[in-house]
Amino acid sequence: MENSNKSSSEPSGMRSLGAVLFVQAQNAFNDNFVRFVLMGLAMAVASGTVLGDKIQFILSILITLPFILLAPIAGYFSDRFSKQSVIWWCAVAQFGLFVFIGGCVWFRQIEFAIVGFFLLAVQSTIFSPAKQGILKEIVGTQKLGFANGLLSMLTMVGILAGMIFSGRWFDHLLRGYNEASGVNSENVWKAALIPILGIGLFSLTALIGTKMIQKTPEHPSEKFSRSIWVRHFVHLRQLFQQPILRRTALFITAYWFIANSLFFFFVAFAKKIYPNVQQAGLSSAIGEMMVAVGGGLIIGSLLVSFISRKRIILKLCIFGAFGMALGLLAVGIVEPGITLWYGCLGVIGFSSAFYIVPLNAHLQDQADPESRGRVISAMNLMTSIAAVIATGIGIVLDLKLEPSQQVLVFVVPTVLVGIFITLAQKSLPVA
Repeated sequence: MENSNKSSSEPSGMRSLGAVLFVQAQNAFNDNFVRFVLMGLAMAVASGTVLGDKIQFILSILITLPFILLAPIAGYFSDRFSKQSVIWWCAVAQFGLFVFIGGCVWFRQIEFAIVGFFLLAVQSTIFSPAKQGILKEIVGTQKLGFANGLLSMLTMVGILAGMIFSGRWFDHLLRGYNEASGVNSENVWKAALIPILGIGLFSLTALIGTKMIQKTPEHPSEKFSRSIWVRHFVHLRQLFQQPILRRTALFITAYWFIANSLFFFFVAFAKKIYPNVQQAGLSSAIGEMMVAVGGGLIIGSLLVSFISRKRIILKLCIFGAFGMALGLLAVGIVEPGITLWYGCLGVIGFSSAFYIVPLNAHLQDQADPESRGRVISAMNLMTSIAAVIATGIGIVLDLKLEPSQQVLVFVVPTVLVGIFITLAQKSLPVA
């Protein structure tokens, strides 16, 4: 039986938590590293085509599509097998896919490299319910809020580091090649290959990290059937039949809708600053914007982890919702690129930690141990659908509005989320 108060062995539980956090941060780092390198590569070598001009939307769809198609099977793996074993095989798959993507870049096949990125998203789909579901099994309820705060913080560290490091490395190599031989597409291929191969080797460290995670129970009673491939709505129905989980899932979905939209805003701002896509600087500019948001989220996650070190305090998300709305409003009206503007981005990130960390912890805590993987996979399905909707809206807004105007469109919906949470505060428990 799962211990809901503490892990069965405190040192082992904390050691396993550290390993899970490392593997998750490394996975987030690698995914975003490849995403940014391929985005810069496609914008340059396929400029003037749909692939090159809309690559940010294409990659976003490819990230979310596996969560929509494979959410039930991902939940099954996490519920049926030891979550530690699932995490191990995901790490193995990640390394193999880096080899594949590197080979595609070597042979100048951007389309196949993007297929490799899609398969990397499939790997993340399988990984997600296992890495989230294992937290309660290794630390228990009491430290679940603390663990989620650290997971949120280190995930953002991985995302930011991947974006920044890839952008800086790619731009540095491209700038050097352009200075040596003039601006041409061949330089872009060379600038993309070395970073991908280097980070592919780094991904081997995840295999070491997974071996430090304690073995978690299997559930042999969970049987596989062919119908599992179409259980999306069954899992959603099970989630929605439980009022607490339904409300929490909807609030989490609203967050990821806004978060996915932010990325498109940043790409729009960066393209305006660097209109020549074969010149260095575009990837770094997007990374700098993400640093501002992510830095705020890291600080906020640390603070939420400290506040929640003994219990889950769900009402913190009320502050987070209105804080995000205020940050979005400021980003839309302050002149882009100045110090104050980056500070406003930081406010969005800081507030989002207060919003999403308690909600994630609450969802994991309230789900039954036997169905936690399915609940999380259903949650992933909801957030992925929200991401697809955000992508569609982003394409329309990109055609009609300036970047600052696009940001302002999202202020009112965020305020409404804050109002709904406030109205529901009597049903939001303190612990």
